[in-house]
Amino acid sequence: MFRSLFTVGGLTLVSRILGFIRDGMVLHFLGTSAAADAWVAAFRFPNLFRRVFGEGAFNAAFVPMYSRRIEESGEPAADDFGSRTLSLMFLILSVAFVLCFIFMEPITRVVAMGFEGEKFDLAVQLSRITVVYLVFVCLMAAFSGILNSRRSFAPPAISYVMLNVVFIAGLMLVAPKTGRPEFVLAWCVVIAGVVQLAIVVVGARRRGARLRLVRPRIDDDMKRLGWLMVPGLVSAGVQQLNLIVGGAVASFQPGANVYIYTADRINQLPLGIIGMAFGVVLLPEIARHLRGGREQEAVGSLMKGVEFSLLISFPATVAMLAIPDAMIHALFRSGHFTAADAVETGHALAAFAIGAPAYILLRVMQAGYFAREDTRTPMRYTIIAAVANMVLCVALFAVLKHVGCALATSLAGWLNVALIAIGLWRLGLFRPSRAFFSRLVRMILASALMGVAVWALAGLAKPWLYGDLRVVRLSAMGAVVGTGLVVYFALILVFRVTTVTELRSKFRRRRA
Repeated sequence: MFRSLFTVGGLTLVSRILGFIRDGMVLHFLGTSAAADAWVAAFRFPNLFRRVFGEGAFNAAFVPMYSRRIEESGEPAADDFGSRTLSLMFLILSVAFVLCFIFMEPITRVVAMGFEGEKFDLAVQLSRITVVYLVFVCLMAAFSGILNSRRSFAPPAISYVMLNVVFIAGLMLVAPKTGRPEFVLAWCVVIAGVVQLAIVVVGARRRGARLRLVRPRIDDDMKRLGWLMVPGLVSAGVQQLNLIVGGAVASFQPGANVYIYTADRINQLPLGIIGMAFGVVLLPEIARHLRGGREQEAVGSLMKGVEFSLLISFPATVAMLAIPDAMIHALFRSGHFTAADAVETGHALAAFAIGAPAYILLRVMQAGYFAREDTRTPMRYTIIAAVANMVLCVALFAVLKHVGCALATSLAGWLNVALIAIGLWRLGLFRPSRAFFSRLVRMILASALMGVAVWALAGLAKPWLYGDLRVVRLSAMGAVVGTGLVVYFALILVFRVTTVTELRSKFRRRRA
């Protein structure tokens, strides 16, 4: 499990680093202009389909079913199920693409209520280009689920690296020549979709998956998959409704969508490295344990995921709370993205940081339900949290503007975690021990002391962190963050959160 975690987490880290470079280039070319707002709205739409239909509801239903067939009937039977699923999925996605392309104007009215005139027209044009990505990315999610069920995690993670590679290449080579970087970005989405799908298709073939297109039909397996997906679709759809409501509310404040999007990019870094990695790895792991009657091993895997995710998310949260403005200045201030924009984005980052551990824990803990082929319970909890999020977003925006939307997301995230944890405890899958709570307190203490050190270092390095040369700013931020990591690592050893022996044992298993 740890070997797979480091594979997914390491490649995700590479993807996120390239994503920061990409976002820095986007902000350099577009800043917080009307074109930037239109691009964010156009890119959000295919991502909505990826999260709702592709990675969210589909994988939560498909991976346990595919894994069960591998355990009970062997790989050929699982591949037959996969072929039938992919064929029906391709038909549904093709119809969805055509409908979205035709009705993009009213869809954009909902996604970006505050857009008017040229900004609205530009958002529609860009969205009609990026919408084709939903076909590629959802099929990619299906192939990724097949690879994950076969315990092959590298190809899907590499595909997300290539998304950012395509963006960076387009911005470097094409955007300066056209003078319309927003259209270059939109077409990069399409090209990246083709490349990503090719990577996972080849990966599945090399892993021994024998998948083919067959005549789409709705049989008993597809009905079962559909029923399992319905709660996941509702759950993921409600989550995305949160984003739509937040984006629509923020669209009434010029530049707010860019502030929120940019801040969330940094906030998503620990989620991408730890939360998504554990969600990907734990789902087939726990599903196989439960199908094999190994419930204690399933509980152990889940608790290891919770503990390790907190070990990483606590210091990340404290760092984002201690020096949010410095992070944004160092990473993104350039060209049309001014110092004032960096300050506003930093405020949003601090609000998002409050909920960072919650976002990660949700990814980890939901695997306990999905592995049992229970998608309805997380749906109920998500709906409760989503309603709270939307109400808080509207209420807090009136007082805190874009920061209120970010804070609402954090508070709703913690509400969702509380509901999920209580449910898993009742099922017997979440069993924190006294040792767990003892380590939890020591993690918090180590993170707090590290935060003080990082805040003090950032104060000493202020002339370099806020300077005009980006390379100097990045070097200074790297030194501050690197020192913070060393301090935190030393503190968790001093407080015996973990030991060198435990770390060595994990490393030996990973090498083996």
